[in-house]
Amino acid sequence: MKLDNFSQELDACIARFDLLCHPYYEAWSQGRLTASDLREYSSQYFHHVAAFPTYLSAFHSRLEDGDLRRAVLRNLADEEVEGRAHSDLWMDFAAGMGNNDAEVRNRRPMPAIENLITNFRRVAASGSIAEVLATLYAYESQVPRVATEKARGLKDLYGADAKTVGYFALHAYADVQHSAVWREQLEAHLAEHPEDRDAALQAAGRAAEWLWQALDGFEASRGDRAKSAVA
Repeated sequence: MKLDNFSQELDACIARFDLLCHPYYEAWSQGRLTASDLREYSSQYFHHVAAFPTYLSAFHSRLEDGDLRRAVLRNLADEEVEGRAHSDLWMDFAAGMGNNDAEVRNRRPMPAIENLITNFRRVAASGSIAEVLATLYAYESQVPRVATEKARGLKDLYGADAKTVGYFALHAYADVQHSAVWREQLEAHLAEHPEDRDAALQAAGRAAEWLWQALDGFEASRGDRAKSAVA
């Protein structure tokens, strides 16, 4: 199998759901979100951020000793052990948007976020190695670009301070390495199991769509608030 061709196809599957092209993130980048929109987003998306280490844990627990298991563990350590936990960094963002820590942690996720978490957990717990790696890559390969644009918007358009944008400043570069690891591990797996190629591509496309659909939920909620304000 020509892995160069595979890599191009993998990125093409994800690009069909380029998150920076979603209307919600376009509104973010253009300064059109309200304080209420950002407060809602920061409190709801927290649940996916907090759940992400559990996806890695579920995957790690299924793997045999070797390079892949250690790569997953290193990513998990980055999330929860090295420096501040990434969920705590996100909470700085949530606090900067006017949220209370306990209320965010105890709040039930909206259906769009519940669906995202459920799907990622299911793949991590029972998907094939190729499917899990492709799913993780579909998420973390988009994060650096998205985080960079979010940080810019928060600082330049919404007046956020450095602490509030800390999560995004970190992920603008940290997930460059993380996504590179997932790609390398996926290509190594496919070199030995080329029959898993199509499943990997399909998994990447599904994961990108789940992330897009989560933003659909925020965009719908934003529209509902706008209508209520006019009524």
